[in-house]
Amino acid sequence: METVHDQLLIAIALVVRERRDELGMSQNDLANRSGLNRSYIGDFERGGRSISVKNLSRLAQALEISVSTLMLLGETKLSAEGPLALKSKWLSGAR
Repeated sequence: METVHDQLLIAIALVVRERRDELGMSQNDLANRSGLNRSYIGDFERGGRSISVKNLSRLAQALEISVSTLMLLGETKLSAEGPLALKSKWLSGAR
């Protein structure tokens, strides 16, 4: 079973993917704007990779939101949807 930290990471990954979609950005576009590798972003969005504060900041800036907003959206998503529904949504690739 995932820890609360794992659950929050899943929620933040979903927020990143949703925000990227809202902005009409591909993973490649986000990679170019953030200075991160596209495969790193893909791995993060799929939950195969954790993320540092530095890279979280890069993603937030590229997504035109603050790190605190990104974290708040992740925490809100986790609280509102619950860990089981959130994980199911994340695994299915649903938005």
